[in-house]
Amino acid sequence: MSSEHYKVITIDDLRVGMLVTKLDIAWLDSPFLSHTRAIKDMADIQALRQAGVKTVTIDLDRGLIAAPEPEAPPPPAPIAEPENVMPTEVATTQPPPSNPSFDRELQVAVKLRSDIKKAVERLTGALELGAPVNVKELVPLVDSTLDSLERNDQALMSLVHLSRKAHKLADHVFGTFCLVLNLALLRKVPASEREQLGLAALLHEAGWTQLPLNLIGKHTPYTAAERVLVQKHTQIGNQILSHSELPELTRRIVAEHHELLDGSGYPNGLRREQIHPLSQFLTVVDTYEERVHQLTDEPGMTPTTALRSLFLDAERGALSPDLVASLINLVGIYPPTAAVVLNTGERGVVRQRHPEAPLQPLVAIHYDPAGHILETPLLVDLRQVADNRRAITGAFDPIAPSGQQWRRLVLTEEQLRVG
Repeated sequence: MSSEHYKVITIDDLRVGMLVTKLDIAWLDSPFLSHTRAIKDMADIQALRQAGVKTVTIDLDRGLIAAPEPEAPPPPAPIAEPENVMPTEVATTQPPPSNPSFDRELQVAVKLRSDIKKAVERLTGALELGAPVNVKELVPLVDSTLDSLERNDQALMSLVHLSRKAHKLADHVFGTFCLVLNLALLRKVPASEREQLGLAALLHEAGWTQLPLNLIGKHTPYTAAERVLVQKHTQIGNQILSHSELPELTRRIVAEHHELLDGSGYPNGLRREQIHPLSQFLTVVDTYEERVHQLTDEPGMTPTTALRSLFLDAERGALSPDLVASLINLVGIYPPTAAVVLNTGERGVVRQRHPEAPLQPLVAIHYDPAGHILETPLLVDLRQVADNRRAITGAFDPIAPSGQQWRRLVLTEEQLRVG
């Protein structure tokens, strides 16, 4: 880039209307999907400041404001506050207002999750017997899921990371299905292709129905023979699905969902130009979901760690950087149900994420700074905490040995429904 068209300024000199093209922090640590962003309001500047940004590069030609201008002195602060203003400490610890749209859609999402998982379990039984798939039964599930995501994508997303050991495959398929359809909506995939992608997501693990159950979520590394067998599940699935009247694109996506852009995938080692673009949608989401729900012999990851691992895969050329970036934007650095620790020492669970403020979700705090369980969880919207007194410092796995004392933070479907 030509230096005469760009300028490095401090975060203090950043103004609304400027076009930022580069930050001094890593892309994954940015509060925004892209480093190139027009600053819309003071909230954007505050989000960058909270992410640790010290300097930014701006485009002098395209920004509404080319460079910092001298500011007029600020008006004098008011001498007295109105008597009825509550103290900051009290105001910031009150439960945030409820979100009627989310609350209503969550009830729909819980029912939809049950319907999808029952359909997956019926599919699994049929596929185990080699019976053809009833596509007419599946299409309404795709349509209903898309409708729910378009009304409020947070409701279904809050259920994606719930899991039960007895339903590992069904949970994985449900999560993959919801995430890939949400990603398709975000990326404006045409409606006809969204339907075929959704069908592929429901059917992509068909081959697992013919493998030994002990290979799903195995807690010890696969033997060489087991790994060869597991990597055949795409071919097995393709063979099973050949007896069903499925769209050609759906079958192709299923067949290619473990192929990687750099040729290191399986079963055929296809490279970028040989892989259908929609197959990469499923590959990115399936990879993330497998790591979170521990479908193979790899240790399970927290959502945040899984997203970081995808980012590294994109950097080495295995996955699409654009799709990984979109998934990170969709799921959030701290997705719903993520267990998090705050700078105050408090620990809690992310209940809702704010797409416009990914580092400042709604958190239900269950433990005080001393590690004592709160009788009633404290709901805190981090966007509304005055003076940035509370901020997330990291996510952790409450199931891991180091997190055993925090097991209360593992949410169940019932807690989400009533909470």
